[in-house]
Amino acid sequence: MKDFMSEDQIKANIGLKQLGKGLWPYCKRHLGLFFAAIFSVLILALASRLLPTLIGQAIDQGIGKQDYQALKAAAIAFLVIEVILTIAQYARIYLFLKLGNRVLFYIREDLVRHLQTLPIQYFNKNPIGRIVTRLSNDTSTLGEVFSEGVIAIFTEFIVLISILVAMLMISVKLTLSVLALAPIFIWISYRVSEEIKVILRDAKKKLSMLNSYVAENLNGVKVIQLYNRVERNRERFSFISQEYRDEQMKSIKRYALLQPTMNLFNAVTITGALYFGGLAGAEGSLALGTLVAFIMHAQDVIRPLRTILEKYQQFQNSLTSAERVFQLLDEKSEDENSAVETSQPTQQIADHPVNGEIRFDDLSFQYESHLPMVLKNISLTVPAGKSLAIVGRTGSGKSTLINLLQRFYNSPEKSLFIDNVPIEQIPRPILRQYVGVVQQDSFIFRGTIRDNISLGDVRITSAQVEEACRKVGYFDLLQRSHRGLDTFLEERGANISVGERQLIAFARILAFQPQILILDEATANIDSESEKIIQEATKEITKGRTSLIIAHRLSTIEDCDLILVLDQGQIREVGTHKELTEKKGYYYRYGNECIEG
Repeated sequence: MKDFMSEDQIKANIGLKQLGKGLWPYCKRHLGLFFAAIFSVLILALASRLLPTLIGQAIDQGIGKQDYQALKAAAIAFLVIEVILTIAQYARIYLFLKLGNRVLFYIREDLVRHLQTLPIQYFNKNPIGRIVTRLSNDTSTLGEVFSEGVIAIFTEFIVLISILVAMLMISVKLTLSVLALAPIFIWISYRVSEEIKVILRDAKKKLSMLNSYVAENLNGVKVIQLYNRVERNRERFSFISQEYRDEQMKSIKRYALLQPTMNLFNAVTITGALYFGGLAGAEGSLALGTLVAFIMHAQDVIRPLRTILEKYQQFQNSLTSAERVFQLLDEKSEDENSAVETSQPTQQIADHPVNGEIRFDDLSFQYESHLPMVLKNISLTVPAGKSLAIVGRTGSGKSTLINLLQRFYNSPEKSLFIDNVPIEQIPRPILRQYVGVVQQDSFIFRGTIRDNISLGDVRITSAQVEEACRKVGYFDLLQRSHRGLDTFLEERGANISVGERQLIAFARILAFQPQILILDEATANIDSESEKIIQEATKEITKGRTSLIIAHRLSTIEDCDLILVLDQGQIREVGTHKELTEKKGYYYRYGNECIEG
């Protein structure tokens, strides 16, 4: 069954070139560390090739010619090289891991920062569980590009090259004879690794689906329990989990082929070195010590080659994560999705205080080009400091109208104005300084009441927070319950009532002092006692502000200066409560429906 979880929005197919291009800007921040790590690899490769050479010389010069001074010198040199190898090995691991840790830190920082700039459409199309997978699983796996990918593959590749060079320096003919079958084994291993790469990409999609489903179920656990969907949802989870397990098993089966293939190649290589090397030694064209050194070089071929192929499989896992991470970083931010963004009107806003006049000029809007119009030919002016109530049935376009005012979506050019400045020419950070919103379910962060009101803004003092609480009537409520502004709130305000959450949101508005206020059904879920307090708070925060109020209860909007009635995205009526009631049109019928409901 195809549903919203069966499609992953990340569809790129990144290669090594694209991976390097994506990682290089982060590596450039620490060029000294980067080149030091590479230098340690070169020292490691060179020193490791000197050991077989020393042993060969010890046999030919020391033992063969009974030159004990040469044997002693070789032994001392062997020990020195081993110490150098130890130091180089430590430096390689430490420097690469240090660099990888810093790169991962920068990527995670950029991801979180970038996510907060993405348009609302992105979050509508991508479940939160999928996004969390990007930030946690995929970012952590990307770290393996350094710990299990770059470090291992780059190091072993350099070591492999040094081994081949050392073997060729001894005998080109012998080297070609021993490694004649190497291309076949390497090709087989490469094909298996490529299959693993494809399987791992599918496994990542299944994991993303799994996380999305779990996140959705945890968020909706009350509904699941209330409607007895626990067992059905468990079956659905089991189905998705089995799909993920099956993909993992496919990769495991193919990964199991790599080891025996490499073992067989190792046996063929050593056999060839012994046979062809023995023939050369018998013919007298190769000294015994040199033959031993060659065999040691040949025996060392399999280790870096096996490591490269094994780590390549793990590297594929990092690549599938990398393509998701970099695709997310390439998503266009809100401002990049805007068609127009100029600085001249911004200066006009910055140089003069915002009055808050809002004008809709023949505004029509649709979310996607293939979807129907949500708003049609909206033309209306809300004078600065006045209040506008927006009413209408579900789907009439009320929320869309205020979303456009907050620039969560881009309205057509020159169809929405604030103080005669087209809204698309006001950068979002500046616009949102002047627009405050209280939603139906105000979001509360884990922390103190004081922090939830000031949102950590250092410009807002404790005195301002307290004064805001007093004005909306929240401070008296806190005193009656023997609490204070430093009371700790759980995530989403789980330990306070809905009414308190709304009062905190109202106090937040007063603390930030926006010129334009949006109340999006702020009293929809409030009990009658809390509603009285919030109605008084509403009067306080709307004083002198341009206010747009969406409400189902007509009692909350009777005192508004203007009432806008929307129906199917069109303006049906505009006027005061008295005018529209006497007219007995859409507003009158809507009011009767609310009373009957």
